[in-house]
Amino acid sequence: MEQYITTRSYILLFILCGLVYFLGLLFPLMDPDANEYAGIAMRMYQHSDFINIISRSSITLKEYDYLDKPHLLFWLAAFSYKIFGLHDWAYRLPSLMFTLIATYSTFGLGRTLYNKEVGRMAALIFISSQAIMLANHDVRTDAILTGAAIFAIWQLAEFIKSNKLINVIAGATGIALGVATKGLIAVITAGSAILCFVVYLRRWRTFYNWKWLAGLFTFLIVLSPVFYSYYLQFDLHPEKFVNGAYGQSGIKFIFWTQSFERFAGNRSFVHSSDPFFFFHTLLWAILPWSLLVYISVFVRIKLFCNTRFKSMGGMELLTLGGILIVFLFMSASRFKLPHYLNILFPLFAVLSASYLDQLSKTNDLKMLRILEGIQLFTLGILLLLLLIVNGWFFPVNNIWVIAGGVILLSLLLFFIFRRREHGILFRIIVPSVLAILLLNFMLNTNFYPKLLKYQAGNEMAKIAAENNIPTDQTFIYGKAFYSFDFYSKKTIPDLSLDQIQQKNNSTERFYLFVTDVFKKDVDHLSLHVTHTFMTPQYYVTRLKLKFLNPFSRSETLGKAYLLQVN
Repeated sequence: MEQYITTRSYILLFILCGLVYFLGLLFPLMDPDANEYAGIAMRMYQHSDFINIISRSSITLKEYDYLDKPHLLFWLAAFSYKIFGLHDWAYRLPSLMFTLIATYSTFGLGRTLYNKEVGRMAALIFISSQAIMLANHDVRTDAILTGAAIFAIWQLAEFIKSNKLINVIAGATGIALGVATKGLIAVITAGSAILCFVVYLRRWRTFYNWKWLAGLFTFLIVLSPVFYSYYLQFDLHPEKFVNGAYGQSGIKFIFWTQSFERFAGNRSFVHSSDPFFFFHTLLWAILPWSLLVYISVFVRIKLFCNTRFKSMGGMELLTLGGILIVFLFMSASRFKLPHYLNILFPLFAVLSASYLDQLSKTNDLKMLRILEGIQLFTLGILLLLLLIVNGWFFPVNNIWVIAGGVILLSLLLFFIFRRREHGILFRIIVPSVLAILLLNFMLNTNFYPKLLKYQAGNEMAKIAAENNIPTDQTFIYGKAFYSFDFYSKKTIPDLSLDQIQQKNNSTERFYLFVTDVFKKDVDHLSLHVTHTFMTPQYYVTRLKLKFLNPFSRSETLGKAYLLQVN
């Protein structure tokens, strides 16, 4: 019986992960964030304007200078559109590429800090974590940020060990790409991890190495296109009223405001006083590894306290130190969202894999069997969730989806019931990975496609395309849906009530997208409506049990209309 997981098993599991991630490319984007960002990149692509970040307010329906996320996500998506066309999967593709970079970098960091086996386990734990899968179809900035940050940490750790110039240049490039994606959090995360690594090893001379200057120069060079673009859009135009103030500096924003506005809860960011928000968020976000991660962190903290942080062979503070500093920094913030944790998942993965490797090497069968029981318990919860989602909320009825689910379930049950033929690490990891892949296979092929039938924007754009309704005759009133713009492949212009009345009186045929909330305003105009298209509307990122329950779902639904006038 082999102690570790075989290479053949790793290859199979990574291939299955790739299949599930691929299926996550194929259903519509979710409002609001993913479609808003896809729309910003669409404008860049269509106008060949890669300097200005312009979004559209869903409330005022007007375009405005967007000063929140930096350029990299939008540049990559616009570049992808140029190669593959204006598709949702083309928007998602750069994030998937960075997730692959993150997976390999997690492997590289595990190998650098420990050994190849830790690296392989860590990479598998990372790529099979629930929030990482979610970040590759509900695409925001987090997949690119995570890939850039862990690549930087891995390369800088290599630099500390080998003193090779290429590593510090690569590490600085990774940090710059992270800043170009989401601001200073990339510097904070990579800096915290590497600082802890150096301090624990007592390599004080590292701080005086001239090669850091080469890294700083690389960082500034890589980031310079963002500086220049922000300078042209904002610093040169103090007359612009942006984020509630005149005279906004884009360069100051990326180095300070972007991160610390959220930390302090300034501007319009929601205040959150719950200091334990990320502690309970981690329970679902890093499934199926939640309890393993908690135990690994607790045991490593206890070990360091017992040894009084004395430097010991086979130990490192990079992962734990980076996790604790950034985790506590985020927990102190007044603005918290679950996906903020994603940047720490590679560090969680390496820490957990090293803990499993340590237990295996010391032959601590008691603890390994406890962890095996914990993972089987977690696996049972995942299967129960799968049954509820695909049996009650949105029953599966596609024969190919059922066939794929049966194959994955059979593979899972085979390894569960014959687990004694394999080593303990195999029994802990392989069934857990198969369970989360089975769940996400069903989510990506059944749950999300059916859920997004209730997102009016993409559904109405689909109806318009099927009925050959020209987008240049289509307008919107009341509220903008980013999904309607993106899937119409243009920013649909808005009309005021007076403009609607004028078009109606001119007998010019046009189409008006409006929700039930605003339709009563339009009804007062006595328009000559010759045809009405209707689709249900629900904000699919705000799921509630009353909506998920098919017997009460109709009570939660709004309606959206596309009115053919004249």
